[in-house]
Amino acid sequence: MSPIYEYGPYVFLAVWICVALFKTLQHFKAMQADRSENFNLFQLIGNLFSILIKSFVSLVVMSVIAAGVIYFLVLLFEEITA
Repeated sequence: MSPIYEYGPYVFLAVWICVALFKTLQHFKAMQADRSENFNLFQLIGNLFSILIKSFVSLVVMSVIAAGVIYFLVLLFEEITA
């Protein structure tokens, strides 16, 4: 089995969680900067799950597009070298 198939899902999940946490921290800093809005832990947790879903969908779409481009380039390279 190729290492990309073995470790790919783990890398995908790690990137997905890192992106969601980064976006949540950005939102948390924005909430702290806006003194008029009271801190709400439940709102922050809800935003985390919302960002997790959004980032998951965008990463899946980008992964599919990247896989298609790589597949197209491999086919093009095989045609050129054949």
